[in-house]
Amino acid sequence: MMNGTQTQAQDKLTWTTLPALPGEGWAGMFAGVSNGTLFCMGGANFPGKRPWEGGKKKWYDNIYRLEKGKGWVLLKEKLPLPLAYGIAVNYGNQMIIVGGSSPDSYSRQVIGFSWEHQQLSQTRYPDLPVPLANMAGALTGSLLIVAGGNSSITGPPLSEMYALDLVNPANGWFELPSCPGPQRLLPVCGVYNGKFYLFSGENTGKNAKHGSFRHILQDAYCFTPVWSDNKWSGTWQQLGPMPRGASAGASPLPVLQDGSLLLWGGVDAVTALYETPATHPGITRSVLRYYPEKDSWKYDSTMINISARVTLPVTYWENKWIYISGEIKPGTRTNTVYAVQ
Repeated sequence: MMNGTQTQAQDKLTWTTLPALPGEGWAGMFAGVSNGTLFCMGGANFPGKRPWEGGKKKWYDNIYRLEKGKGWVLLKEKLPLPLAYGIAVNYGNQMIIVGGSSPDSYSRQVIGFSWEHQQLSQTRYPDLPVPLANMAGALTGSLLIVAGGNSSITGPPLSEMYALDLVNPANGWFELPSCPGPQRLLPVCGVYNGKFYLFSGENTGKNAKHGSFRHILQDAYCFTPVWSDNKWSGTWQQLGPMPRGASAGASPLPVLQDGSLLLWGGVDAVTALYETPATHPGITRSVLRYYPEKDSWKYDSTMINISARVTLPVTYWENKWIYISGEIKPGTRTNTVYAVQ
């Protein structure tokens, strides 16, 4: 969740295991780093029974810290309310979380977390212009960008894009030019060379018989921020289509040493057709690389025996990109944590 020019992993991928979280795991967690310490917080799961067994989703306000030699430690500090499905970035010595959903509402809150003297303190940033969850978001320079998502449990997908300049946060959030493509939930994003890349997501499509279907998008766009006339703006460019969709995939996409963005997980059009959670085959395991300089995709042949997942955060820590928890099939979470280098 940092500027891609500052956080480049090795070209040859090496996957390693980090300590697992306690319990089953969570979807839609927030993850980030403050003063060299890795945190994850919030998230949602189905304790006890699965959805098809009548289980009810539960949101959490827990905060965990990875302590060397002890694994994940539950802190006494809590989120202001149970939250999941927002985004987080690392800026300076803070982890900043944005938006997210609760059981009955969506959040506009933006909160910075700082780990100092064995305590986690909170700083409030200006609220989002609208409640927001299920969006993509990343940091390019000092510009915190969020795109897509929706503003309520039943609200339609959005095309708006908002930004907050963390150099002058008191100026508040402002709207940037909207993505020229369709409105979308659960897109993935990445940052390369100061540009913001937006991929996939989903919305509801209509077929020729006026029926609805889950439309997994395979489009891709690049936004170039521009500072002019004492304000931020920018321009969009549509890119070549993706080989497959990746709605709710791990985001933001890691930036590798060869200048590619790494795409892992996410729901594609075929996976979206499975309507019975109990017999769902799991998330497509193919790993892809996107090369911004060539606007091209490549299948990554690195063999990994790891269940792919959706609705999980990615953050950069100790020269590795960290994938935390997530959902390996509908209603089923994993507590595993992996690093790629």
